[in-house]
Parts: sequence; C-alpha cells; structure tokens
Amino acid sequence: MAEVVMTSAFYNRSVIIIESAVISLDNKVLLNIKEASDLFGIGQHRLREIVREDYGNKYHLMLGRTIKIKRKQFEEFIGNVEQI
Repeated sequence: MAEVVMTSAFYNRSVIIIESAVISLDNKVLLNIKEASDLFGIGQHRLREIVREDYGNKYHLMLGRTIKIKRKQFEEFIGNVEQI
C-alpha cells in the first residue's frame, strides 16, 4: 500500500492519502446494476426491466433487495439476443 503525504500551506496540516486497492470489473463475477450498466452500455432502467422478465433467475441473483447480475450468464444472454 503506497502512502502519499501532502501538506497544505493554508491550514498547515498534513493530509495522508492512502492508495486503496481498486477492484476491477474484469475480476468481478457479480455486478450491481450500475456496474452492469457501465460495462454493457445498457441503461439502468432497462436492466431492471430485463431482470424482471428473467423468471428463471438465469442471469441475475437477488441478495435481499439488491440485484446482482451474473456476469458470465448475462454476457451469453447479450450474445444471443438481437434486440433489447
């Protein structure tokens, strides 16, 4: 973990910024609606409609009230449809 120390002349305080590990979308198996929207270029509202139509839970998972998109299955679904 890299640590960067910045000093502000106005407040004369030291601010510590810690670089955190960023989880890439490439490594994620389950995506939330926003991540799936950004990755696949489909609007969040349309993704929610697609999930509502997925009665067999083929490409989504519900964690309580949270929708998670099964990435691999959803990519296959996108590859097989002609229109969304």
